[in-house]
Amino acid sequence: MRAVATAEANMREIVRKDGVGRRSDYFGEPGMISNEPQGFLVERPYAGARIDPHFHDIDQFQVVVAGDGRIGKKEVRPVTFQYADAYTPYGPIIGRDDGISFFTLRNVASGGHFSMPGSKHLMPCRAGRNIAAVFEQGGPQPAEGEVTREPLMDVQADGVYAEGIRFGGNAVAEGIPNEAGGQYYLVCAGTLIANGKELTDKSLIRTNPGEKTPTLRAGSSGASVLALQFSRPTDRPGSDPQKLAARDPEGYVLKTEK
Repeated sequence: MRAVATAEANMREIVRKDGVGRRSDYFGEPGMISNEPQGFLVERPYAGARIDPHFHDIDQFQVVVAGDGRIGKKEVRPVTFQYADAYTPYGPIIGRDDGISFFTLRNVASGGHFSMPGSKHLMPCRAGRNIAAVFEQGGPQPAEGEVTREPLMDVQADGVYAEGIRFGGNAVAEGIPNEAGGQYYLVCAGTLIANGKELTDKSLIRTNPGEKTPTLRAGSSGASVLALQFSRPTDRPGSDPQKLAARDPEGYVLKTEK
């Protein structure tokens, strides 16, 4: 288990034609092909922020943590997650008056940004799953020492899953069983204590496949945590890290829109 507090992420400003945004890297590096996990926060806190339709060659979760808008036709707000299979186009991502900020979480780093519709010929299969749901925030918190759990999607045959976990002050609970392709735990509110660190909102925990299911401990104010699990390797393109290791490390595909 690796834990990265918000303040430990590598943040940089990015100037775009529509405004100034930020990218904070928690796991992995941008713009390169790697078989390591990749998790980062994109912040575009300005009206009209837009990312054009595209797909990736890997499975991913995205989690909206600030602002509101839509991903494709789906209305999004904190805390909405979207799971997309590899080679499944989605978007555009549109931010409204306050812009939009979201985490992108990947089991393996992407091989690039395949803009649509111009990259359709690079899809080796039909589009797959695109699943979204909201982990509501701001409701009643469990009592001291208590934990409540909320399934946010049906368990998929290949292990893909999402669950919301709410902790009362100083509560302790196991994460979701680590039985598939690796997991992320995103602190949405409150505080977790892990690896000797205080993990406030927008902190991340990563567990690799085969690692022990993590034990999560809340601070005195409790916590709200989104747990996300990836697929175990299958024949579906983009789901098997061993097959993805054969990608050309120099073959990263840059997006065509700015």
